[in-house]
Amino acid sequence: MNSKSFIIFDVFAEFGHFRKFNTTTSPLSYSIPTPTAIAGLIGAVLGIEREDNKNKVKQGNTPLRWVFSPKNTKIGIRVLNKVNKVNIGFNLLDTDSPQSFFNIISRTQIEYELLKNPVYRIYLDWKHPRRSELIDRLTNKQFHFNPYLGLSQFTADMTWVGEKQGKKIESHNYVPIHSAINLSQLSDKETPVDFELMKKQQIQVETLPIEMKSNRVITRYGEVLVETTGNPILSKVSNEAYAIEGEGNIQLL
Repeated sequence: MNSKSFIIFDVFAEFGHFRKFNTTTSPLSYSIPTPTAIAGLIGAVLGIEREDNKNKVKQGNTPLRWVFSPKNTKIGIRVLNKVNKVNIGFNLLDTDSPQSFFNIISRTQIEYELLKNPVYRIYLDWKHPRRSELIDRLTNKQFHFNPYLGLSQFTADMTWVGEKQGKKIESHNYVPIHSAINLSQLSDKETPVDFELMKKQQIQVETLPIEMKSNRVITRYGEVLVETTGNPILSKVSNEAYAIEGEGNIQLL
């Protein structure tokens, strides 16, 4: 298929945190939300409940990971506001049982790395019967559950941008890509990114979880490159790169 119809919207908040899987006592944050986090965000808009702490779903409900399965969902993420990170200490309660919430004896202060004023544009390729409902909810800001960026206290807002066609990019040259790039999808036979022409740009490469099963087991990771100021990256393209009128070129993760 040489073209796709994308649902496009912006998401933003005062703070955000998407915890890196390889951090422990001082949680660090990815520079962008992971595709699995975006699936949860859209699920909140539609009122799809997450699994409980035992990875169980209420009887009769469809698991979130089935609704946004790799077969029917692809996501592109673009940085709209320069990625800024700050460290803030959180007081965490030491609790052993529900009763201990009412008899707090000790606290533990943990320093979290947070995203400050994050703004992202999301490109969603989603084939599902609830697609029209999602567009209607985004257009009218009728969210079933309140969206948030990573942690429940970081309430987010979402703005509808539009539904636009994207044409697949077929090129062997370097192409300016305006979204995050999954380097794992590019050929390793030649340099995938022209770093020589991008010396002044601010680039990060992070290992992100891309796909997750309903039991919260990660099935695919990707080495994702992000230009943290939102500038395009000169890159070779994968089979999941599309040119969208008025949006530039994006790659699906």
